[in-house]
Amino acid sequence: MSIIKYANEVRIQLDPNGIFVVEDNDSRKLLGYCAAVNLSNELAYIGGYCVRPEYRGHGIGKDLWNTGMAHMGDRNIAIFALNYKMFEIYRDLQNFNCIPDRRILNMRGQLNPSKDLIDTIDGISLVSVNENNIRDVIEYDKQIPENIHLVAINDRKEVVGYCFVVEMCSGITGIAPLYADNQQIAELLANKCCQRLPPHKTTDVLLKCWHLNEGAIELAKKLGLNEVGQQMTAFSKNIIHINTDKIYSLSSSSYHL
Repeated sequence: MSIIKYANEVRIQLDPNGIFVVEDNDSRKLLGYCAAVNLSNELAYIGGYCVRPEYRGHGIGKDLWNTGMAHMGDRNIAIFALNYKMFEIYRDLQNFNCIPDRRILNMRGQLNPSKDLIDTIDGISLVSVNENNIRDVIEYDKQIPENIHLVAINDRKEVVGYCFVVEMCSGITGIAPLYADNQQIAELLANKCCQRLPPHKTTDVLLKCWHLNEGAIELAKKLGLNEVGQQMTAFSKNIIHINTDKIYSLSSSSYHL
C-alpha cells in the first residue's frame, strides 16, 4: 500500500467505525480495505478503497464498497479517483455525478532543488511544530478547507504556513501537507524541510497539488518534480467549493495494493 503512516489513526479518531477490512481467516492476511469516514451529519469521504490484485473478481471489493456506503448513509460523499478509469466507474456506475473544476496533479521524482528556491524571507522565521505553537498551527489549519515538520511564523508571532515531509509506507517521501499564505513562504518551508532529508530519502519524492494553484506547480518543478499523473475528485450530492490558494500540497489520497 502507499498510505501515509498513521493516516488511519487520524481517520479512526474522526470516525471510530469507518474503517473496514477483509482478512484471510487462516493467515490473517489483509485482502482488502475501505475507509468510509463520516466527517459530520452531512459530509463523508472515502479515504481509501483497495483489494489485492490476486483476490479481485471474488466479490471482496463489492462487499467492502456496499458496507462503506451503508455506513455513510445519505451524506454527501467525496471521493478521489486514483486514475481516470476509476473516475469513470465512480461517475457512471456509482452516481458520483457532481464533478468540481479541480484536479490533483501528482508531481513526483528525484529531489533536485533549483538554486532559485527561496532560502530566506525578512520577518519570517521557521521553527519546529511543538507544544508551544501547535494550537496556533491548528487554528491556521482551520482556514484551509483540508517525520520532518516546520512552521512559518511572522514578526507578530502569527502562523503563516507549515509543512510536513513524511515517509509513506511504500518508501516514497511525501511533502504533505504544505499550506502557506503565499508562494514565497511555501517555497521557504519546502526548501528547508527538504534540506533536512538524508540522501536516500530524496530519490523518490511526491507532492500532490491542485491544478488550479499555479504557484504550487511552479514550486514542485523547482524541486525537480514532474507531473506523473492526475486524480479526479467527485461528490455524490453536491460540490464542495474550496479556495485552493493556500494549499501547496495535499495529504496523500493514493492507495495501492
